[in-house]
Amino acid sequence: MSDYDGAAVLTAIRAIQATKSGEEAIQRLAEFSEAYGFTRIYLGQLVNPLNVPLKDILYVSNWPEELKARRRSRLAILHDPIALCAIRSRRPFSWAEAHAHASRIGRMVVDMVHDYGITHGMMFPMHAISSIAGGVSLGGDAMPDLSRTQVSELEIVCQTAYYHLEDMMGPFPYQKLAELSSREADCVQFAAAGKSNWEIAHILGIREDSVKKTLQRACRKLDAVNRAHLVASAIARGQIFP
Repeated sequence: MSDYDGAAVLTAIRAIQATKSGEEAIQRLAEFSEAYGFTRIYLGQLVNPLNVPLKDILYVSNWPEELKARRRSRLAILHDPIALCAIRSRRPFSWAEAHAHASRIGRMVVDMVHDYGITHGMMFPMHAISSIAGGVSLGGDAMPDLSRTQVSELEIVCQTAYYHLEDMMGPFPYQKLAELSSREADCVQFAAAGKSNWEIAHILGIREDSVKKTLQRACRKLDAVNRAHLVASAIARGQIFP
């Protein structure tokens, strides 16, 4: 294929935005990505399946049904190095790059996908202010030699498909994330740094009891059960700096 075909990209974007179902949108994305060497698509939000039922997340794929069932039964996403890297990364990356960071269980998860002939691919992370992280993973039986321009073309079309599906199939229960106030965020940020309530009060020039109440409000907003859970939730939701 040519290194750049703006007409093909624009045609794909318009075709995807005109779709009325997840299956149709995936088919349009598949038709576009096939020219780049990818035949399999996994598009979804990156959430803990122990916390969120499958029906409450964006999840569309043309992977074999048996493979999808095996991954669900084994909670594969919790160990999948591609999913874990997508939570952190804002840029597309190859599956091989993520595999380098895989745990022992993570490598088993990757091997599970390889068993179905899906051995190479790229992940395009999706991050938005008003919803949790997600991604579009394109796979196949070989890794194509793509230019930076071609990767950018794929990223633009994957973004179109992902956010179109999120709008069409949502809203999801957590799409509007709870926002901490500036004072709440300050207190949680210092708590993340290991500061005590007394230290936070001294730094911010407020009463220690006010810090305690502020952290309690933040816990309720983020459904956190304790201080450590609050810090972890705030970081995961992009409310404070890690």
